[in-house]
Amino acid sequence: MDHSILMVLDEPFPPDIRVENEARSLIGAGFRVTVLSIAPPARGTTQSGEERWNGIDIIRVRIRRQLRNKMRGLVASVPALELFVSHHILRVCRQRHVDVLHMHDLWLFGAGLRASRRLGIPVVGDLHENFTHALTQYAWSTRFPGKWVVNIKRWKKLEKQWMQALGCLICIVQEQQDRVIKLGVPRSRCVLWPNTISVQAFDSYEVDQELVASLRSDFTIVYTGGINLHRGLDTLLKAMPAVLRHCDARLVIVGEGRIRPELEELADSLGIAGRVSFTGWQKLNLIKSYILGADVGVVPHVKSTHTDAGMPHKLFQYLYLKRPAVVSDCIPMQRIVEGNQCGLVFPSGDAGALGEALLTLYHDPELRARMGMNGCKAVVSRYNWDATAQPAIAMYRGLFAAA
Repeated sequence: MDHSILMVLDEPFPPDIRVENEARSLIGAGFRVTVLSIAPPARGTTQSGEERWNGIDIIRVRIRRQLRNKMRGLVASVPALELFVSHHILRVCRQRHVDVLHMHDLWLFGAGLRASRRLGIPVVGDLHENFTHALTQYAWSTRFPGKWVVNIKRWKKLEKQWMQALGCLICIVQEQQDRVIKLGVPRSRCVLWPNTISVQAFDSYEVDQELVASLRSDFTIVYTGGINLHRGLDTLLKAMPAVLRHCDARLVIVGEGRIRPELEELADSLGIAGRVSFTGWQKLNLIKSYILGADVGVVPHVKSTHTDAGMPHKLFQYLYLKRPAVVSDCIPMQRIVEGNQCGLVFPSGDAGALGEALLTLYHDPELRARMGMNGCKAVVSRYNWDATAQPAIAMYRGLFAAA
């Protein structure tokens, strides 16, 4: 019998590019993969039940977004999400053979461990970010009413307890792995699976030439991804007036998030609203066209314990499409950008320095082209999904060999 992996997440699937890439890699290595998505419906759909999509078996359990968010926020105080998710894991495992549970993100680790005690199978934790520190930066957990109910001290205790109980822990950058080892997770049970891109999948996205043409300006700057406090987009907006004094630049922010209205108000107060576009959420296949319509890509994350232990997927998308990256001095991003000479780094929160970096690239098209080529070469040779997936595949083979 083929070895079977049950991936569990509380976000819609698809789209989730990391989950999709992981599932495809594991299927390609000979494993059977089922994704259990316990989540609100994807935008524009009400689909539930089971389906087979791109070789991946998907089981969907629908739950209202507000209820899911409340249960997620209260995980450290009231184990409602843990009980709810573990119930559905056990239900699935009564219907099909499962050898390993693969839990996506810290707040689901408890549910996986609870179910595993009944099933007698190992749990692999997929640590997408430093969630306990992120709770000190998210708008929902630092503002009323969330700040009154999110127990960060309890979260840190559970984080250590859960991670030490896992069969294996997946980290996305070396800095994250070093951190969890300090929390008592043996190095032998940690594996790196970076948040790189699948070149093959990215190449398959068609380019919307009309969209690309519509974004052109003297100097088009793009940011793609979530909109929240730790993303540093206020710094990017504050950098724009200095850039606009030198050229007819345009900033395109592709994504959605809770603080978008505040950022739109900031753009208006800075007098740059006419040169800033907030596109809202866009389908994954359009992200390629938005990046191709720009001259540079920006990742202005606020430097913190959280962002020093993560790596945004967007960085590798920019680089692969030969767009130089302007990034804040979060350790993993700085290491890649400076080490491969594929962009410029500025001190987190320093709008003046960010503006100077953008103008340096505006005034030097040859530098942009050279850095863009360096970034593409780095992704093709090192920072691509096929290359970075191999240690995790070996980890899974080791788990099954030991069973």
